[in-house]
Amino acid sequence: MGTVSTGVGTLRANHRFDLENGIEATGMGRADVWWRPLPSGSRELVPLLGARLTAMGKVAYEALRYQDLAALTYHGDGIPGGPWTENKLTVGSVVAVRTRSGRLAKMQVQTYGPNLGIRWQGCPPPPQYKVMKVVVGSAPVWLVSRYVVECAYESPDGSIHPCRGGKFGADGGVVEDTISDAWGGFPATLRVTIAVDFQPDTGLQGVVKHFEPVVGLTGASLLYEPNQEIQKVKLVFGLAPPARAQDYLLVRWAYRTGSSAGASGQKTLSGPDVQGSVAQHEIAFPPDGSTTAKVDLTIDGIYQGEELVQFKQAVSLPASALAFRFRKQGSGPRYRLEAF
Repeated sequence: MGTVSTGVGTLRANHRFDLENGIEATGMGRADVWWRPLPSGSRELVPLLGARLTAMGKVAYEALRYQDLAALTYHGDGIPGGPWTENKLTVGSVVAVRTRSGRLAKMQVQTYGPNLGIRWQGCPPPPQYKVMKVVVGSAPVWLVSRYVVECAYESPDGSIHPCRGGKFGADGGVVEDTISDAWGGFPATLRVTIAVDFQPDTGLQGVVKHFEPVVGLTGASLLYEPNQEIQKVKLVFGLAPPARAQDYLLVRWAYRTGSSAGASGQKTLSGPDVQGSVAQHEIAFPPDGSTTAKVDLTIDGIYQGEELVQFKQAVSLPASALAFRFRKQGSGPRYRLEAF
């Protein structure tokens, strides 16, 4: 995790060594071990500043991994290094170290004497992973041409790591990947950018949204619903008297702000759509904070076997729903719609 210290060097007599950074320490503040001479003429390797040691003897240095070192018991006592007493630091001997910061490292004696020739290597734990998931919902085909999703995260060491992204049509989709702690720990947040391209016929400029969902215990997730970019109006028609088999409604709409025309579309409600007491349809378009935003609504069709009197009205936005009922037009067989 992060930069791992590894190298070959000399641990000089009565000097201290920083195994986390692989340098000889000039003071007590950044040292893990001290090759200390004793009054008797013997020497010992002493842990410093909360570091702990265990002598492993002559074992296979190259094969030692984090799991092997993590299973050991560490001590705060010095390791005897002879020459007039017991010597556990002969050539080829390995010492496991839990450094002052709690990291694990291995150190091997390569030459023995007043100065120790050593090699060392930090042994970080294997990376852990959390799941990231971004879900993009669907939108009307006439309005949205595609979504582009990009994801990345900044690890504690300041580096940026891209994740899997995706390109989707109006139906939306799912992006899944993993977040790693291999660069000093898990990030606090995930960076998600979602670009929305509208259909050329709408004349609308694309939008780009940025999100930073929190990385929790299991990972990070984001649900992006198109209604974050789309305003919807539900149309509800009360079918009384009941519609006949050949009846239908043709709904057309055009969105505009002031004198500027925008998204438009149409939908025919027929057959199963109008068999019942209520018919419904939802129209959608980008939200607009302007007080002049409106939707021009036109409804034609056949009702009770006769041509419907055309309904035409500009509806001020925002509006969540419009309800309609049928009324006889004069004394004849024709009907007209009225909003209520």
